[in-house]
Amino acid sequence: MGHRRKLALVAAALTLALAGCGTSGDGGEGSTEGGSGDATSAEAPTSIDPALLDCGDPANQDPTVQLSDDELSTATWAMPEGFVETFKYSEDRPVEHIESFWAAEPAQDAVPLNVLAVVVYSGLSWGEDIDQCGRVPTTAIDERLASYREGSGAEPIGDLVEVEVSGMPAVQQEVALPEYSYRGYWVFGRNQLIHLYCQWTSDAEKDRVLAGCDALVASLEVTGG
Repeated sequence: MGHRRKLALVAAALTLALAGCGTSGDGGEGSTEGGSGDATSAEAPTSIDPALLDCGDPANQDPTVQLSDDELSTATWAMPEGFVETFKYSEDRPVEHIESFWAAEPAQDAVPLNVLAVVVYSGLSWGEDIDQCGRVPTTAIDERLASYREGSGAEPIGDLVEVEVSGMPAVQQEVALPEYSYRGYWVFGRNQLIHLYCQWTSDAEKDRVLAGCDALVASLEVTGG
């Protein structure tokens, strides 16, 4: 599998945004440490029947998303082939409490803002939306993602799709901003969130970014229960 990266819990004074990466003004670190490696082939995220995410009789329930019970800060992943870690970026809009941030860019002819990123957030609260089975309504996910986009100029350019990432329920969506677009994956836990996203600034860069994105998502693993 090669070298894998592990997110370290840090009390970092980083700014963050679910909307995507911005460049660090001082070129400082916006990432946790870890060795590099090559992403290996693994099962890519696949669409799943929302009914399979429910406990009880799905016929009698509104659409829901199952929250992960895993310790999401244990996430590891492998460096996609053709990419290298970069410290030029940080999250530029706070949406939840950031625990860790990591970013990579193409190793050759890197274009600014064409990056892959993995972020772990904590401090999520679902209030009365969460039920006894650890599920939240799909509408609550939609509302939360919409609140993350507020003020950023971000607009969804595709439907929200339920998928599996590392065997965990997740949602996927593509989003457009004035300077770039991105494909985002969100793995929601009871009080944590993994946001993995891959952003491109032009159609000429999109295929290269998404090839790295597919390898990154396929390599993601969460081991803590």
